[in-house]
This record gives sequence, C-alpha cells and structure tokens, in this order.
Amino acid sequence: MVSCSVCGKPAIYSAKYEGKAYCGEHFLEWFDRRVRKTIRKYRMFGSKEHIVVAVSGGKDSLAALHYVKKLSKRVPGWTVEALLIDEGIRGYRDVTVKDFKRCAEEWGVPYRIVSFKEEIGATLDDIVKKGAEAGLPYQPCTYCGVFRRYLLNKAAREMGATVLVTGHNLDDEVQTFMMNIMRHDVERLARLGPVTGISGQEGFVRRVKIFYEVPEKEVVVYSVLNGFFPEFVECPYARLGFRWDLRHYINLLEEKYPGTKYMILKSLLDIAEAVRKGKGGTPKRCTVCGEPSTKDVCRACELKALLGIG
Repeated sequence: MVSCSVCGKPAIYSAKYEGKAYCGEHFLEWFDRRVRKTIRKYRMFGSKEHIVVAVSGGKDSLAALHYVKKLSKRVPGWTVEALLIDEGIRGYRDVTVKDFKRCAEEWGVPYRIVSFKEEIGATLDDIVKKGAEAGLPYQPCTYCGVFRRYLLNKAAREMGATVLVTGHNLDDEVQTFMMNIMRHDVERLARLGPVTGISGQEGFVRRVKIFYEVPEKEVVVYSVLNGFFPEFVECPYARLGFRWDLRHYINLLEEKYPGTKYMILKSLLDIAEAVRKGKGGTPKRCTVCGEPSTKDVCRACELKALLGIG
C-alpha cells in the first residue's frame, strides 16, 4: 500500500511525475497550492474582477466553477457567475445541463444558458447534418469549437465579464498543441497559453485557464473529494475527432515516461511565444457580425455562410 508523502496515511493519489503520493486531505492542500501558484504566475486575476466561468456540466468546468467560487470568498472584489453554451446535442447536453444547474444553485452562483439554436440558428445536430449534406470537409468538433468560442465571448461580454475562466487542463492543452503541430497550423499556436485571446482588442473578454498546469486525473480526484463528480455522459461526437486518438497515445507515453505532458507543455510555451513575436498582426472586427476576429470575416460567420444558417 502506498503511503501519503506528508503524513504516512494510506494515499489515494500518486503523482508519479514528482515521486510523491497524497491522502485525501493533503491532496486537496497540494492541489490548492498548485492552482494558486498558476494563477499568480500568469497574473490571471486582479483584486477587482467580474468573473464568468464557462461551464459545460462536465467535471473540468464544474471543478473550475467550484474552485473559483471558493477562492472568491477570500477576495471581496470578485463577483462570480457561470455561463453554459447549449449546443443542442440529443441525449448528452440535457444530462450535463441538469448537473450544471444543480451545482450552480447549490453553490449560489448566478448563471446564464445560451443556445446554438437561438444564437446561431441551428443545433449542433442540425449543423452536422447540414454540413454532411453540403459536402463540407469538417468534423462535428470543428463546428462545435468555432461556434462555442464565438458565443462564449459574446455572452460573457454581455454579462459584463472582465475575465472568462475555462476548465481546460494540462491534458487539453497538450492535445491541442500536438494537433496543431501535426496539422501544421503554426498560426494557431500563437493563440495557445494560460491567458489567451486577442490581447487588447475591444470586445474581447480575456480568457484564463486556472488548471493549465494540472493533469486531467487530478481534476477528477478534486471533484470526487469535493463530492460533486457529475454523471459521466460521453459526447456522441467525441470519438469522431482527431483529439480522441491523440489523447490515448499521449496517455500511453505519460504512463511509460512520467512527466512527458509537462515537457510538452514547456515546449508549447516556448514555441507559442516565438510565434507570437514573429507574427504580430493587428486586431480586427468581423465585417459581418462585428465580433473580434483575426480576419476580416470571423470563422463563425464563414461557417454560417457555408451552412446557410443564421
């Protein structure tokens, strides 16, 4: 039996990459120290913030909401709200919305729910069908990612947010980085990092990832120990994406060579910074919808035109 490196009690989690193990009590203390260190390191928040947490109802985003709400009790100048984007995925989103509402109400967090159907003009299920009929070469995750990012920024701004928190963890960031490398999408690398977005552009809400240096497994342990682990329902489109397979292979490498994910993350930070310095560029507004964009027409409006919706 593995013992806690702090007190000697039976451990519930072993951090192989640092050669230590923790009981439940000391895991939560260790987790809290690391997240607060990440927040300070990347200067994610000021003393006065209107924080909106992007929540899907899954473990990562609920953990982010739980953590930020708990941390806000120490900072009088913070207000916290939650935002959920309902893509309209049958048999999936209805379950996660239920978990989201239960937790938000239990923790006393005001929230807003925005739907693809109302804002984009079609549910994700309808969009995937339209895309297939039109012969467009996109996976469901492409449509979902573009429209979710678009609506998160728009809705968070309308809510008066000064910062938008997402539940992305270390695994998510490493997977995204590797996907961009494999697809030779160098320009997109400049937009990766713990604090993301089109910096300094009017209309864009700064986004931060408080779990940027925390592995997915540890977010799971945090949610279980805090008693709010949501019902597990897998998105029906997840297995169709490139990320699904890449996640499997990266996990195999981490198991065989502990610390692999952290080394990839360090490479991400160095490369992203180099790309940002080389690219530069002037922030723009989409000529169609007026939202912040890196191009004359934002990706959301491009897809809506191709799909014939909106």
